Amino acid sequence: MKQFFELTPGSLHFSLFGFWHIFITLLLILGIVFIYRYREKIKKWKYHDKAVRYAVAMIMFLNMTIYYGSKVLNGTWRFEVHLPLHFCFISGYLFMLTLITNNKKLFKYTYFFSFAGPLPAILLPDIICGPDRFIFWQFVMSHHFFLLASIYVLFVLDWKIEKKDIIKAMIGANLIFFAVFIFNQIFDTNYIMTSKLPDHILKLFPFLTTFNYPILWLELAGLAAFLVAYIPVKIINKQKEMTT
Repeated sequence: MKQFFELTPGSLHFSLFGFWHIFITLLLILGIVFIYRYREKIKKWKYHDKAVRYAVAMIMFLNMTIYYGSKVLNGTWRFEVHLPLHFCFISGYLFMLTLITNNKKLFKYTYFFSFAGPLPAILLPDIICGPDRFIFWQFVMSHHFFLLASIYVLFVLDWKIEKKDIIKAMIGANLIFFAVFIFNQIFDTNYIMTSKLPDHILKLFPFLTTFNYPILWLELAGLAAFLVAYIPVKIINKQKEMTT
């Protein structure tokens, strides 16, 4: 059991664009297609709303609790990197709050956050452990499961998103970013990568070392993720227009 919570690679090694990376990415895509394709049938299930919202929030909360709890117990927790100030984690907790409180206004932010944080990590993950290590499942729950749950809320629960919400969400994301940036300056940390991009990103894209402006690249990545997030919104809104 102790090995399960270690960060050293086990027998099921994870690598960028390797089997496990491609496999879980394909599962995410299939999950999105499945939810969209069978959304009307899912809506007929009497537990499709409140029960699912509570279950998703509980799963995400347990995931983070186990993640932090295991680090505290094995003595690897560090103030510099393990506060819940990474954008995916902040977004995840806000999404849990959205689900528990049934807050449709907050969803207008957390929907876009579920792409801006998880999507870059899904495409360019920074883990080396496969399914025989907990960190793999923590990664999947905090990114793939989070994004899939957000799609479920959009397609099945029919919580409304509009084009103007992109601007609102961008402002909200930048307020979070600015607050964390100030925190980083005070405590010499690098949450949300405000000071330095991850080494695996710099290795993959060497030109970033020449134009080393993390905030610029993060803003561009965030904008791209927000625009991608609007694609499902546009699809479902167009579908509704055709049926009315």
